[in-house]
Amino acid sequence: MKAKLKNTHEEASITRFLALYNELNSNNLEFLRLGNPNKSEPDCICSGNTAIELVGTYDNQYQASKLWSEARGKKQNKLPEFRLLTFENLEKAIAGKLEKLNLNNYSGFEGRLLLVANLHSPLLTDTEVDIFRTRYAPFKNDNHFEKYFDEIWITWKSEKDGNWQIKLLE
Repeated sequence: MKAKLKNTHEEASITRFLALYNELNSNNLEFLRLGNPNKSEPDCICSGNTAIELVGTYDNQYQASKLWSEARGKKQNKLPEFRLLTFENLEKAIAGKLEKLNLNNYSGFEGRLLLVANLHSPLLTDTEVDIFRTRYAPFKNDNHFEKYFDEIWITWKSEKDGNWQIKLLE
């Protein structure tokens, strides 16, 4: 059940992202299949020799645990946290995925590799995302890693209309 829920979530996230990405970039990338972690593949294999690795970021650990527990039909027993660390968690998640990339965790795929970070914060505003993007220091600039994702995108639900938005981060 756990793997099926994860796979369903990943496929839905990728399909949603690709629809917005294709519209924004006048492109026609298509979801082909989920990646095989046993073959060191990223989360999703797409057309156009492109693959996507997904990462979800949350306001805090409580929110992540609560959302996934509810999705599995379980009760959440943890006490709520009230610190919102969405962007700090995003930067940590990107760094973690870059470490995995440099450990060859996605070496089963050769082609263009995108990282898509879903920001799962119900309190996030479009303005906060824009401010973060202007202050964001791309990881590529620090030359800390040997390998980098070809593109890093963020997605979030707009507080204006509840629709998902995407922006290129680096």
